[in-house]
Amino acid sequence: LFDLEDTLIQTPWSDFQRVIEFRHKTREKLLALGIPSNVLEGIERATLMRNKSCEYVEKNFSKTESEKFHRELGEFFSRYELDSARNSKLFPDTIPTLEKLRNLGVKIGLVTNTSMQAVNIAFQLHGLKDYFEVIVTREKVKQLKPNSEGILLAVQTLKAKDFFMVGDLLFDVLAAKNAKGISVFVKRNSQEKDDPPADYVVYSLSEVSAIVEEKIRRK
Repeated sequence: LFDLEDTLIQTPWSDFQRVIEFRHKTREKLLALGIPSNVLEGIERATLMRNKSCEYVEKNFSKTESEKFHRELGEFFSRYELDSARNSKLFPDTIPTLEKLRNLGVKIGLVTNTSMQAVNIAFQLHGLKDYFEVIVTREKVKQLKPNSEGILLAVQTLKAKDFFMVGDLLFDVLAAKNAKGISVFVKRNSQEKDDPPADYVVYSLSEVSAIVEEKIRRK
């Protein structure tokens, strides 16, 4: 299983100033949509704000209010997601890695916190669609990574017993661990000091196929 943004494709999210702005705008939007400020207190990450807010909505909003909340929040996220996809670049190690894994007979899936529309744009731009047997986007789950819901859905769909989750964020590692899988952290910036508690840390996707092949050999 792969994450998409900044794992398979490079996106504008690598600009930390953009991330800070997005977090600020997300908080503003959630407050405007009726989420009490104390629900978001102490939460910095936009994904965690979204997850916490969805929990609150499920318990406290009527069906009509909930539908309006999810529709408007989805529209808000889409503006950022689609811009990110349209301005993405393919990492040079992505397709060679996917080819190697396909040649090994490995089932390949995508679990991403972005939308299906953004995935379709990225796939069309970079020719990635045919590599994936399952795609889990934010519309298919209640809780985004680091929650394991999306990964478990993908694993169930693929009827897989074991799996690897490859991603560039701590959330990918935590989601894999929460789902009892093997986590592979892609550390493209070797200057970063801290590594998350992943089973494997790689500096290029090209290292992934060898890890998977070794696991297959041991079976």
